[in-house]
Amino acid sequence: MTSVLNQIQLHYQSLSRLEKKVADYVLTNYPKIANMHIKDLANASGVSVATITRFSHKVGATNFVELKISLRDAIEEEVTKDDVMATVNQMYRSVVEASETLSTLETYNEAVRLLKKAKRIHIFGLGSSGLSGEEFKLRLQRMGYKVDTYHDSHSMILSAAIMTEEDCVLAISSSGETSEIIDSFELAKKNKASILVMTNYVDTKLTSFSDVTLFTYSMRAFKTKGLLNSQLSILYVIDLLTLLLMQDETNQHNYDKTLTALKAYKTTK
Repeated sequence: MTSVLNQIQLHYQSLSRLEKKVADYVLTNYPKIANMHIKDLANASGVSVATITRFSHKVGATNFVELKISLRDAIEEEVTKDDVMATVNQMYRSVVEASETLSTLETYNEAVRLLKKAKRIHIFGLGSSGLSGEEFKLRLQRMGYKVDTYHDSHSMILSAAIMTEEDCVLAISSSGETSEIIDSFELAKKNKASILVMTNYVDTKLTSFSDVTLFTYSMRAFKTKGLLNSQLSILYVIDLLTLLLMQDETNQHNYDKTLTALKAYKTTK
């Protein structure tokens, strides 16, 4: 994915209802748009020509022609519909390549600094995001961090109510609009906890609270192919954070100690 498609994803939540119709069409049909007239795109997405122009401006293009040029660079080699392995491989490559461009290394380092200075880390996530949070919790615990995970509104509110500036709360939310997390973030922010967010979009309620935001790739572009799970990009972000944290000698030492303890435990069973 090239930058224009990333821009469409990142700013999706700030688009108007009609502009979102254009975004949905573009994200799932961008290989066709290079040869389309602005009126054709307007008809296909069910909006006016003026809406196409406003949409182009919001995603960083000066006009529709520039948008088409940017989209032309995003066209990838097509694979046959019956080649399932090639299709999935292509989608995975697209997700990883796009995830790489959404956040800078400096932003990852800022996130690591928040995690390292915290006396306790709290991870908020619902559904499959909660499962990714559990994976990150296990990794952090093996490095010696005190970590808790929360998967329901009551536990999030309770934990946020007693946080201090020594706490760091990480929210994993693809939409950035998860109401349960937003309510608890208001408390966490009031109590001066550090706030880290993993999300798909820039302009959301969650990002308005965050000290550091790491962007994950939306699977919206692959909606028509049925691959909707966004966890691949989230795990990519978690892997990067893990490798950066493991550069710390204390973290590496603790990780090795827990690994040794687990091996010793297994040999006694």
